[in-house]
Parts: sequence; C-alpha cells; structure tokens
Amino acid sequence: MITHILSELILSITSFAVFIIYFQQKTIYTRLLWGVFLITIALTALLTVVWSIGVDALSPVVYSFRRLENTLAPICMMIVTWGLISHTEVTRFVFWGTIGTGAGLYFGLVWYRMEALIQVVQPLCIVISMIIACFGLIKRQKSALWVIFAMTVLALSSKLRLVVRAEVTIDPYHVLVAISTIFLGKAVQFEHKTLFK
Repeated sequence: MITHILSELILSITSFAVFIIYFQQKTIYTRLLWGVFLITIALTALLTVVWSIGVDALSPVVYSFRRLENTLAPICMMIVTWGLISHTEVTRFVFWGTIGTGAGLYFGLVWYRMEALIQVVQPLCIVISMIIACFGLIKRQKSALWVIFAMTVLALSSKLRLVVRAEVTIDPYHVLVAISTIFLGKAVQFEHKTLFK
C-alpha cells in the first residue's frame, strides 16, 4: 500500500515537474496540449493517492480521470508529437479540434459503456506516435530518438498495467510512466538538434 502511494506520488511530482521545466518555451496552444497530457497524468496520480488514504468520496472522480488519462490525454500526446517532429506549433484550430475529438471520444465511450475500447485508445496513440517518430529518425532528428524511447517505455507500462497483479508490492507502471514523461521532456529540449552529426 505504501509503495503504491509512493509510486503514485513519484508519477504526479515528475509529471508536474517535466511540464514546468521543459515546456515553458513552447507557444500557448502547444503548451496547453502538452499540459492536458501531463497534468491529466499528474492529477490522476494525485487524486488516487488521496483516494487510497481513505477519502472514498473521490472514487467516481478518480475513475473519470483514469478514463481521461486513457482517451483525451493520449490524443493530445499524439498531436503534439506530430508537431514536435514536424517542427510546427499547434494552432488554435488544431488545439480545439484535438480537445473536441478527445472529449468526444471520452464521452462517447463512457456514455455507451465501452470500457474495452477505452483501453485501446492509448496503445493506438502510442503506435501512431512511434511511427511519427520513425519519420523524424529518417530526418536524423535527436528529438525523434527521445520520442521513441518515451513511447517504448509507455508501451511497456501499458502492458504491465494489464498483467501485473495488484498484490505486487512495487508498482512499476507509475515509475515507467514517470520515466516516459522525462523522455518526452528531453525530446522537446532537443527539438532542433541533429542526430549523429
């Protein structure tokens, strides 16, 4: 129980810190989309900590945020990954289109109680982001390599979440997601750097 709470806290603090450290130089709409992705992860982890220590009234809020973390957040991640690799900033139209698509997906899947499909969104967005990063590697972008690292770790964490038993004392899922957020921050840091000069 304590290790679970600790891993959730590590994830929450890391996500907030990565957003503050690496994304302040981006334009407003790009930063907002990164923020939706990272802050959703951070708030979900933080709310889960409060829920785990006995605030049972937060149960529906935690479940809602977990669904957001699996629908809206990955859509935002995929769009800003495209912007990162193509060296374009997110426009207002793209921002609202992404939020609308993600929110529509969230409400549609929750309304029709398609829990199994909610679990498909994140892996699909990870695969698409990995393909986008491969195009960046062809152009020898250093940021693309960091995106591939991040997506690989994120995919591994998604797999672990499905197969690791709840009674396992160490919760590697949260630690792996925290590592992937750091890798995404490094990808933004090296956006205009060339790989293998």
